[in-house]
Parts: sequence; C-alpha cells; structure tokens
Amino acid sequence: MNVLIVDDQRTNREILTWILKDLGHECDQAENGEEAVNIVKAKAPDLILMDVVMPVMDGYQATKEIKQHLGSQYVPVIFLTGLADKSTLIKCLESGGDDFLSKPVDEIVLLAKMNAHGRTRELNEQVRKKSRELEYHHNRLQQEHAMGEHVLTNAMKDSELDSPCINHFISPASLFNGDLLLAAQKPGGGLYVFLGDFTGHGLAASIGAVPVSQAFYAMTAKGLSLTEIARTLNLSLYKFLPDHMFCAATLVELNQVGDMAKLWMGGLPDGVVISKDSGLKGTVTSKHMPLGILDDDEFEDDLEFIKLAEGDSIVCYTDGITEGINKQGEMFGEERLQLLLGKPTDNPLEELIVGFKQFKGETEQEDDISVVQIKSMPTEYTQQETGFCESSLPWSISTTLYASDLIKTQDPAAQLLNMMPKTERFNAHADTLRTIITEIFSNALEHGVLGLDSTLKNTEDGFLEYYHLRGQRLQALSDDFISIGIQYAPEIDSQKLTITVSDSGKGFDFEYVQSCLNDDIEELSYGRGLLLVRSLAKDIEFVDGGATVNVLYDLEVAI
Repeated sequence: MNVLIVDDQRTNREILTWILKDLGHECDQAENGEEAVNIVKAKAPDLILMDVVMPVMDGYQATKEIKQHLGSQYVPVIFLTGLADKSTLIKCLESGGDDFLSKPVDEIVLLAKMNAHGRTRELNEQVRKKSRELEYHHNRLQQEHAMGEHVLTNAMKDSELDSPCINHFISPASLFNGDLLLAAQKPGGGLYVFLGDFTGHGLAASIGAVPVSQAFYAMTAKGLSLTEIARTLNLSLYKFLPDHMFCAATLVELNQVGDMAKLWMGGLPDGVVISKDSGLKGTVTSKHMPLGILDDDEFEDDLEFIKLAEGDSIVCYTDGITEGINKQGEMFGEERLQLLLGKPTDNPLEELIVGFKQFKGETEQEDDISVVQIKSMPTEYTQQETGFCESSLPWSISTTLYASDLIKTQDPAAQLLNMMPKTERFNAHADTLRTIITEIFSNALEHGVLGLDSTLKNTEDGFLEYYHLRGQRLQALSDDFISIGIQYAPEIDSQKLTITVSDSGKGFDFEYVQSCLNDDIEELSYGRGLLLVRSLAKDIEFVDGGATVNVLYDLEVAI
C-alpha cells in the first residue's frame, strides 16, 4: 500500500514511515497541506495520514481539496490529531475525512484501521470498475439502438399507413417494436397490408422487420398475388430466423373498389369484420401456421375472401391487446375486444383503445400492441412500372386428371396458374383464379366423381362419415377423371377468361344450385364453394347435368 504521511513535524513523519516500511508499505511525505495536495494530484496514494494543525494549509482545507480532486475515487484520509474535543472530531469528518486517530499513534490501532480502510478501498475499486464497464456497455448499446432505429425507420419509410383506407394504433412495450405494420398501394389500385408479430419483443424481435419490409415492398410494387407474397415471406423468414423465432402474421389485399378483401392469416388472433352502422358482422379465422415455421413444401397459402359493403371494415390485431392484464389479473380477451369494436361508431379503434386503457389502469404493458382497421372504400389507381409485358396472343391450358392423379393431387390450380403467361394482368388475378379453379375442382371431385352428399356435414358424426366415405371412394376410383381447361381468346373478347371443369360423374342437382346462385341464397346443401365462385366470376354455367361447369371471368373486374 502506498501511504502519504502529512505532518509539519519531521519526527512524526519519520516514525510513521519507519513503522509502515517495516510492514512492507511504501511511503511519501508532505510537511503541509498544500504540498500534500500537489503530491495527490501527481499520483494518488492508497491512503493518507493527515495532521490537522499545519502551516501554509491545514488538514481540513487540504482534505477538502484532495477529495474534490479525486471525485469518485476512494482514497481514505485518516486524521491524526492531539485534539480530542468533539468539535474537532466532527470538523475532521465534515471536511471529508474518513477516520481519525489520537496522537500519540497506537501502532496496533493504526494497522487495524489501515486494513479496514484497505478492504473498503478494494471494494470501492471493484464497484468503480463495474461502473466503468456498465457505462461502456450502456454507451455501446445506445449506439447500437440508434443504428438499429435508423435501419428500421428507413426499412419502413415507404409504408402507406397514412392512407385514408387505414386507421391504426401501435404501442411497443420497449424501444424496439416486435410488431410490424406495413402498407403499400397496388399498382392497379387497391391496397396491401401486412401485420406481423415476431417472437418476443425488443431489438431481437424486431430484427426480422428488415427482410420482411424489403421483400414486401419489392413484391407489392410488382402487383404480385397475395399467395405469392405470403409464400415468399415465409420462405425468407424460414431461412433467416433462428429455429426458436417465427412471425405470426396477417396479410390483407383490398381491391380498388374496396368491396372485396383477400386475407392470409397465420398465428395471429382472428380478424373482425365490423360495420359503422350495425357493429360486429363476423370474424375471419386465422387458420395457418405463422411465417417462418414451415418449409416451402409444407406451407399453406389458401386465402379467405371477404365481401365488404359500404361502411364495413376489417380489424386485425396482435395478441398484445387481448392478452393484456389488469391489476386484478384478468385478461382483456377477445370478448371485450369484439364488444367494443361492435359498437356502431365512426371511430371503432378509438372506442377500443379507450376501453382497453380503462381496463388496464396503471398496470405496466408487457407486450407490443398493434391494431389496424382496413376500411371498405375506393383507392386511387397508381400506374407503376412492374416489369411485366402484355400480350395479345390467344392461349389455352388444359389437363385431364385420372384416378391415380386424383388420389395424389391436392391443388392442381396452383400448377395450372404457373403455366399462365406472366403478364401484369393475369398475375394480378392469380389469387382469384386459383380460388375459382380450386372450388370448381373440389365440387367436381366430391359431388361429381365421388358422389358425396354434403348434408352429412351438418352433424359432427356426419362430418366424420363424410370424410371417411371420401377416403374410401377415392381409393376405389378406376376409370374416373376430371378435366380442367383455361382459355383466353382476345380476338373474341380481350377482357374475358373461360374456365371449364368436366368430370366423369353423373352430375348433381345443378338446377337447385343454379337457382340458389341466381337468388343469392346461401343455404346450399352442397356446392357452397360455388357461392364464392359466383361472387368472384361474371357468370357460371352448368352443362351435362352438372358434370361440366363453365365459368366466365372478367379481367376488368376490381379485385
């Protein structure tokens, strides 16, 4: 230990130096306070033995200046004084002294006090070292946060969240948001919306925002189909994210007129359809796995189609709001959310957020919260460069699936659409065309070829029986087939596509189905998917007792 001995009496300094050096300590000497201050400024000792009464500068003033110079560095000052009155001792401590000894100094007491203050000094140095490390890491973290915030802000700067079609509320639980809300205009009019919730929250959760936002804006600028966007985002996150992370998400595509929405939902709570006049109209089920869990072969990309009336909205949200807990430990839940959104009002989100804050009270927010309302209203047409070229050439695609094909084929529509010309027009209608072909194919297989009766699905036992029979009859197929054809003849009508599906079955009660479709009756005992086809197509025609279905599709319809 390096000890500074401060005393105007040389004898006292020498005696203390002799004692301390004999015990292995190093010593420096100062004969007054001013000299002691200068020595400390040059090199701080480990401990100071300070006399009180000295010329030039006394011990009180010297100690004050030394402590001020050292700041948070702990160098104990032990006063040595022959004055034993209480006021002197108090003054020693008030000036910054840490302890005192009476003269003449008792060697044993001196060493005991030096050891005690030595331990205190070591602890103080450990604390100061940790404090410096924490300060370093804090400054580095602040720099990383600033850089991360800059990257994320720039990654999402193109978002169209100020669109009149959108109303939203975002409340992160920490500096970085694990939720992600993006919006982009469709090149031909309409809107794309992405709402995602990455595993956890904070910087680690938000790291996936960069690849998602870049891919989202690149694909929406080209007007790609919602299924293609969902599939590409899933594959990107499947490769990019660690195994324990994924992104629960909802993707919405609103058509230019604003009366039709397509949704892909995976892992987020069910969406809500509301009307400003009549309140809650229904829910949209989230039925897929979150993005980033399944590889491309396992990924399911089928969509939900929602018809919207004027004044309708779709509200999607992350689970941070439904899982919010108040001071009583109650969860906010979907029932409260739907009750608040279901009130007829011009601003349902404001009603929801006010009600949620009242429910939570002063309880701390534990998860990121995002809510988006997508309104049914027309959007502006924006012509953008897509990279696709138009063609006026006629074309047709056809295939026939026989028994062995029907057993193993799950989704022929996707493969057929991959054969279509990759033009802006056809690409924009890909999701709708796929839905139409899938529904007609399913109807031909189940009711035409397999002869199943959908009334079986009306009960739980009947539902199981239906799919049991379906499996049995599939395996028993022999000479059965289904043919699918798509034809485009611009020389006849450049605005139309014709889709034809024929099967080898005996047909079904197509007259009953046709009358239901014409009268917009939704209570069909079978062929319910044809109702959706009717809402998406210009016309639907049944031939050969229902064994052949012709669908006329309008390429100019707002999708």
